[in-house]
Amino acid sequence: MVIAIVLAKLLISFKKEPEKEEIIKPPPSVKVMLATPVSKVMTVDAFGTVKSRKLVKIAMEVPGRIEYLHPSFVEGGMIEKGEILVGIDQRSYKLDRQTGQVRIRQAKTAIESLKQEIENLEKDILLSKANVMLTQKEVKRIKVLSENQFASKNTLDKVEQQYLQAKIVLQNISNRLSLTDTLMDQKTAALAMAKVDFQKADLAVIKTRIKADFHGFILDKFVEKGEVVNSGQILGSIYQKDRLNVDVRISPEKMKWMDAFFENDKTPDAKVVLANSDREKLYVWNAKVARVKAKIDEKTRTLPMTLEILNSDAAIKNGFDLKPGTFVKCSIIGETYENIFVLPRYLLKRDNILFTVNGHHLKMKKVEVLRKFEDEIYIKGGLNPGDKIIFSPLPGARDGMELTIRQNGK
Repeated sequence: MVIAIVLAKLLISFKKEPEKEEIIKPPPSVKVMLATPVSKVMTVDAFGTVKSRKLVKIAMEVPGRIEYLHPSFVEGGMIEKGEILVGIDQRSYKLDRQTGQVRIRQAKTAIESLKQEIENLEKDILLSKANVMLTQKEVKRIKVLSENQFASKNTLDKVEQQYLQAKIVLQNISNRLSLTDTLMDQKTAALAMAKVDFQKADLAVIKTRIKADFHGFILDKFVEKGEVVNSGQILGSIYQKDRLNVDVRISPEKMKWMDAFFENDKTPDAKVVLANSDREKLYVWNAKVARVKAKIDEKTRTLPMTLEILNSDAAIKNGFDLKPGTFVKCSIIGETYENIFVLPRYLLKRDNILFTVNGHHLKMKKVEVLRKFEDEIYIKGGLNPGDKIIFSPLPGARDGMELTIRQNGK
């Protein structure tokens, strides 16, 4: 053991000290991209439900029994413009129209009779006036004869009586003629009323048929052939084909991307696609903002907006017809901003800082963010074209630290 201890001490005493070597840590390597200004259109996305722009409830204006229903008057049935949808029994209404025609003929006959009577009275007046003149001359002649005692008193009295009788006849005819104006007004009014009643009856006959004012689809049906319906009773509803809207709701802060359009009395365009669709090819419908509601919804704090679909039949030939109730995604096209920078959103650090390279050193740049949209950021200030932006991870970053730029991914 003594010998072993001595040998160990000898070995330790002859051991050389290790040489110290300084380790140089290389600067971290990063990947960079060049800042390139672009032109970017601001879009506002929203979801909504398709609804018909023109929905009409079908109702009869006159009561009766339904004797005709269009074969396509079923839910989903297509109706062409001008086709008869519903018809009720017309017999009683046609009889009322015939009654009106008879009353018109009677009123016209009464007017013609009165006109003839007026013509006769005018002729009678001429004859009566002539008779009065003759009897007046006879009275004067008899008076002269009576004064010369060539005519008796009785003869003079008789002639004067004839003269008075002639004047009375003339007065009676004149009175009857003066009343004809009032009678004509009455008979003219009776003719006008008969025509009004006939027009009402004729209109009632027309109202026994309901025609489609546009090409459309039946949405609801509530009656069957043979039922007796009342005036105003809802029989169903129809909406206009290829005239569809989408109601969407936009948060007020997003309206700033579209303000320029409304200030210039224009409305933004939009694109509509099916939402939550697993189709490989999505059909796109063109649309435009038709109107913005007057107030913000108190429950959701959003602004309701209506989009008008311009080509709702675009995909029909491809096998899909856009219908009311379809859930869609809408992209409203807002203003266009020039010379802005579009970058991945993950590059933006806290306090709107971007990592850039100045020479071979890190430079933290504070930028002005225009918008954060989905996985992108739009920068309008703080960057210059050609700036090198770091897009690879850089743990322990410090402003001014030395960096190595990777070339070709190495």
